[in-house]
This record gives sequence, structure tokens and C-alpha cells, in this order.
Amino acid sequence: MAKYKDLEIKVVGKAISPTKTLIKAGEYEITMDKLGGEAPSPIEYVLAALVGCINIVGHMVAKDMGFEIRNLEVEVVGIFNPAKFMGQNGDRAGFKSIKAIVKVDADVDEETLKKWLEKVEERCPVSDNLVNPTPTEVIVKKA
Repeated sequence: MAKYKDLEIKVVGKAISPTKTLIKAGEYEITMDKLGGEAPSPIEYVLAALVGCINIVGHMVAKDMGFEIRNLEVEVVGIFNPAKFMGQNGDRAGFKSIKAIVKVDADVDEETLKKWLEKVEERCPVSDNLVNPTPTEVIVKKA
């Protein structure tokens, strides 16, 4: 079995305006804005990251299990109360819940799809980071 080393993944962002941010991720640029702004918001990107991860890992797991996915669609809905974010009393600033609905077109039975989804959830880094606490440190430096 192959041994893997820890990877450092880095993104860097710069404020374009009080609500808009330009982020560099490798060779790519991502623009974020507030909810309803000129680009997806950071919390929409969290949901989008889960969609992308389920797609990638879903296809990998299907290949490992010996079947092919003809079509895969993922809808993710997050319930968010902006009270804490807006400086008011609220239980938390993040999502209260997140639900993913995965539609799969493949020549396998429901039981195989249930086992497939368990493995996808087990191997999806984004899902893992949403479900489990990850040590996070935010440091301020004077520019």
C-alpha cells in the first residue's frame, strides 16, 4: 500500500473592497463577495467545496468498487442564521446544519449505493472538515 506524506495546501487572499476578496489558489483565482454580491460568498463556497469533493471522491470510490457512474448530481443546502455574524446574539456564526442530496445514475442496487456513500463520506476531506473539529489558528500581523 502506498504511503502518503502530509501536504501543505495554501491559498492567499487580498481585499478588493470591504466585501469582495480575490483569492489565489495555486494557479487559479477565486473571487468571493457577500451573500447576494457580485460573486459567491465564502459560505456558498463551503457548500460548493462539499459538492466538488463528493463528485471527485464519489467517482474514485465507484471505480474502487468496480462500477461506473454515468451521471452524478449533488445538491447541498445549508441552514444559516446571520445573527452572530451581524454582531447580535446567536448560537453560532456558521451553518446550523448542512444536508447533501446525491443523485447517482449507475448500474448498481440501492444497497451498493448505500455502501458507496458510506465510503465517500469516510474519504471526503471536505466532509471530514465539516463534521470534525479541525485545529485552526488565526494570527494577526501588522502590514
